[in-house]
Amino acid sequence: MKKQTGFTLIEIMIALLLGLIVVGSTIAIYIISIRGSTDVIRSARLNHDMDSALALMINDIRRAGYWGGAIAGADSRDNPFTQNDTNLQIVSANCLLYTYDTNGNGANTLQNTADDVDNNEYYGFRLANGAIQMRLSCDPSAGACNDNDDDDTWETINITQGSEQVDITNLTFTESYKCLRKRLNEADQSFDTTCAAAITAGNIIADDRVLETREITIGMSGRVNRDQAVTKTASGRVKIRNDRIFTQ
Repeated sequence: MKKQTGFTLIEIMIALLLGLIVVGSTIAIYIISIRGSTDVIRSARLNHDMDSALALMINDIRRAGYWGGAIAGADSRDNPFTQNDTNLQIVSANCLLYTYDTNGNGANTLQNTADDVDNNEYYGFRLANGAIQMRLSCDPSAGACNDNDDDDTWETINITQGSEQVDITNLTFTESYKCLRKRLNEADQSFDTTCAAAITAGNIIADDRVLETREITIGMSGRVNRDQAVTKTASGRVKIRNDRIFTQ
């Protein structure tokens, strides 16, 4: 009769150890894969949120100063969307305000040069408590519309709730203006400043005709709230299509 033999205790322990190593490695690989997928999803969410916000800001700011009354023969100095209280302006490093003729109902005849800036034609972007907010309206009768006023209607445009909340840690607007002066019987002269700065410096005086070209550089940084190691920095530059023209 053949003698039956089995595994020794040492062989069983070695087999169990090898099995535990295989199972542990499998679990570790699974956890790494899940973690990597989560990071990719969070990074994609952050990229999408910030890229969408940046594209919205660039496309909308580009319209600043548009006037439906700018037809052939019209005087651009009458543009109601480039006046002192409606003109594009950076009121703080992270707040930009502007207006444009949303419904295109500006003066369309040379005999009628009047046009009211409607309440819903005041726009802007700002950073507030980790969120980018867009201004949708302002009531001039309730106060000035050329300052960063919480009484205006502001709407958040990035994700601020849920497990994948995006925090915007920095938003900056930087101006790059050029001012062109036209003076009777003198050569045109340009200044690499805002026209307000040129006026303060005495380079522009009464009766000078002035044209101001404007560019805005937008910088922003953000992170995923649940994993602050997932960060992103983005920037963009927008050339304002509608120059500001006025007589000092």
